[in-house]
Amino acid sequence: VKPYSADNFSVTRYHISEPYVDRAVVGEQPDARLAAEEEGKRLEELRREAERERREQLEKAHLRGSHALKKIHLAQDRERLLKELEQMQNVDRLRRRQVVAQMPAQLFVPAYRRREMKEEWQRELEFAFEDMYSEDRS
Repeated sequence: VKPYSADNFSVTRYHISEPYVDRAVVGEQPDARLAAEEEGKRLEELRREAERERREQLEKAHLRGSHALKKIHLAQDRERLLKELEQMQNVDRLRRRQVVAQMPAQLFVPAYRRREMKEEWQRELEFAFEDMYSEDRS
């Protein structure tokens, strides 16, 4: 096996002109404690934000639940009131029927028929009187 050096590749397409190792930049390294504190603050803020969102979701869910419960109660009250109204109508209808049944039948006879009945009654009275008067004379 032939040994190859980097100089042999200087004219090929595999030419590597950059250094093989990246050197560290001379300068200040960030303080690890400050970075840890900032990361802790960021995580605490994220936790608080998540907690706040969770509380908001719970509050919204509670509001939706109470609204749905109110709707259910209103529907139940409406049904109950409709049933009570129906019962009251039935009782009132029965009471009216009883009142109508107790009324005299003459109330339901038309006026012309009542007049005819009075005239008929008057004629019968007159005939009875005439019969009585004629019997007394004989």
